[in-house]
Amino acid sequence: MKNTETKQLFSKVFVDGATVTNRIKYTILQWAAATVHFMLIFIFASVGVYSMVAFNIASTICYILCGILVKKERYILFYYITFVEICLHSYTATILVGWEPGFPLYILGIMPVIFYMHFSLDESAGLHESLLIGLCCLLTFVVCKIISYRIEPVYVISKKAATYIYIFNTLCTFGLLLFFSLFFLREIQFSRSVLEEQNAKLDKMAGIDALTGLYNRRSMDKLLNSAVNSGRTFSVIMCDIDDFKQINDAYGHNSGDEVLRRLAEAVRSLLRDNDYVCRWGGEEILILAAGTPLSGAALVAERIRSHIEDMEILCGDDLIRCTITAGAAESTEAGNIEGIIGLADERLYCGKKSGKNVVVSE
Repeated sequence: MKNTETKQLFSKVFVDGATVTNRIKYTILQWAAATVHFMLIFIFASVGVYSMVAFNIASTICYILCGILVKKERYILFYYITFVEICLHSYTATILVGWEPGFPLYILGIMPVIFYMHFSLDESAGLHESLLIGLCCLLTFVVCKIISYRIEPVYVISKKAATYIYIFNTLCTFGLLLFFSLFFLREIQFSRSVLEEQNAKLDKMAGIDALTGLYNRRSMDKLLNSAVNSGRTFSVIMCDIDDFKQINDAYGHNSGDEVLRRLAEAVRSLLRDNDYVCRWGGEEILILAAGTPLSGAALVAERIRSHIEDMEILCGDDLIRCTITAGAAESTEAGNIEGIIGLADERLYCGKKSGKNVVVSE
């Protein structure tokens, strides 16, 4: 792999925080395997084991060509080629140079990696296949050990050379495990981040009225509790669309929904960033005017009432006009949230009885 390409992959996964794609995982595995086998060519040549030189030349070429499978996303095939090649390499190396150089270590190293890679594939067959491969790894390791007891190696290499090769194989095995452990950790972190983001979106969706896009009653209850706990004076404004049933009867419920949406947008546009508005129920809208006394809330309500009175809402071929009635109350006028809202609601209905399209604040 080109050095720049390696840096790009590393940066994408561990610096930029991108998810670890199968393409990245298998590209790294492919080139790591090719590099290790390329180095083994020279190691075996240095000790005169030319049969393994030929084997590793073939393995290196095989892994380089596996790049075609990776590009075509034929991960399953590459996955099995890797598994079979490592098993054959362990058998052959054990027969030719014995157990001491530690080539069966790759079986121990590749087994958890194979489990990880197997389950990272969308088309993986499931637990039974992974267990079968794990048993094959165990069998290969045990058989290699039995072979080392039963037969003498074909090539006799010095104890010093065997120790150096063992150290090399150990480092490669632990490097493989370390690298894929980092992948695994990165994927857990990424999955956790995605999950938290999705939970935040779901929590936000659960607190938003689907029709109007305003906060729903559940969210407003939390906001009202926070306002009370802050100890600051605040006011609430309860608004109700006048004769909304007649709008539904005359123009249909779809038009009624459009009226609600448009009025919600209008109300939201007339409030400050630290004010909150929710669909309290049906055609009722509740506004929390944070840090605002009753006199200020009355002015806000009047501005909203006047704006809506002048609005014309086009629904299909129909041009609909409507008005609202509002009641305002201050937090100091009652001892709890229910009392404050109840007082605003009472004033709203006083406005309804007095002719509608008014704001009542006392």
